[in-house]
Amino acid sequence: MKVKTQNRFDIPEGVTVAIKNRIVTVKGKRGTLTKDLSHLKLDFSISPKLKTVTVTRWFGYKLDNATINTAISHIRNMCTGVTAGFRFKLRFASAHFPINVSVEKDVVEIRNFLGEKRVRRQPIPSWLKVYRTDVAKTKDELVVEGIDLEEVSKYCALMHGECAVKNKDIRKFLDGIYVQTKTNIEESN
Repeated sequence: MKVKTQNRFDIPEGVTVAIKNRIVTVKGKRGTLTKDLSHLKLDFSISPKLKTVTVTRWFGYKLDNATINTAISHIRNMCTGVTAGFRFKLRFASAHFPINVSVEKDVVEIRNFLGEKRVRRQPIPSWLKVYRTDVAKTKDELVVEGIDLEEVSKYCALMHGECAVKNKDIRKFLDGIYVQTKTNIEESN
């Protein structure tokens, strides 16, 4: 057991971080994100002069101290989201029956998956931007953009799970929607 374990995170330019009662609020040019970290028994302190966030754990064992880096990773992802944003690209893979995906106002419709007549619908949350790429540029691609990494990756996982092959050999039937690339909306130089 260590008496005091701590780690620091430097706040990037153009980002303001506020922490009250272990509820972290990050503001940047793309928007505001809030995350409740009250389940973690950690002390958070912000140094406006040094532009750092310090996370401290008192009297913790090894697994307790590991939550420090978890909290810092959450804050780092929030800072990246409000400055650069997140972009996931999904590709459609099909062997025989081509998958037809259309993006309407607030829903993504998946048709002809494995030749089935059933239409799969996935609603689009208001905080995400979902669109198809130009067919002449890249065929069978869907782009999901947002500022919250958890929401973007959760939506992509829902799209992947919507097209899971059931009752067939998954080594042979590789049809589905898969995440191809994970990047930022604004690339840093």
